[in-house]
Amino acid sequence: MNKFQFVLVEDELLLQKVYSFRHKVLHEIYPNYLQNSGLSNGLEFDEYDQYAEHFAALDSNGELCATVRLIHHSPIGYPTENSLEFNKDQFKRSHLGELSRIFIDKRYRNLKDTKIIIDGLKKILYYKMKELDIHYTYGSLEKSFLRLLRIYKMDYQTLGEPQVHGLFGTRYPSILKTDILAKDNGYE
Repeated sequence: MNKFQFVLVEDELLLQKVYSFRHKVLHEIYPNYLQNSGLSNGLEFDEYDQYAEHFAALDSNGELCATVRLIHHSPIGYPTENSLEFNKDQFKRSHLGELSRIFIDKRYRNLKDTKIIIDGLKKILYYKMKELDIHYTYGSLEKSFLRLLRIYKMDYQTLGEPQVHGLFGTRYPSILKTDILAKDNGYE
C-alpha cells in the first residue's frame, strides 16, 4: 500500500480541510502573518484561491498532510508579481500561473517523506499545467526552499534579487518552466 495519495481537490469539504491545514502550518511557521491577516476562524485563504486549482497529499489514514495550489488565468495578477519587483513582461499572460502555499505537515518534513510528497504532487501538477496550457509558474521562494525544490527536480530559476516579502521574510521571485519540469522528471 502507498504511504500517500495525491489528489486534485474537487469537493468543498476537502477544500475547507485544505484551508484549515494551511492555517495550522502558517501558525507554526509564520504566526505574525496570521495575526495581521485578520483570519481568526481557523481557515487560511486569500483572493487568489478563487483562481486556483488545489492539490493535496493524504497519508495512509486519509488525513491531509500536504497542500499546494496552482493559480492560473488570474485577472488580479499573481502573488509573486504583486509583491516582488522583477521584469514581469517576459512571460505571456495566457500561459502563466503560480504555485504557492506549498505546505507539508511537520510529521513529514524529513528528506524521505518530503521527496515522496513533492514527487507525487509535482506529477499531478504537471499534468494539470499541461491541460491548462501553462508554460511557466511563478514562485516566491526562500533560499533554502528554492535549493530543496531544485534537489527534487523542480528547477526554479530566480528572476531577481532577494526581497522582503511582507511578513514572510526574504524571498526570491522565481519561475519554473513546464517544459524543463517535464524534461527533468521524464514526464510524457
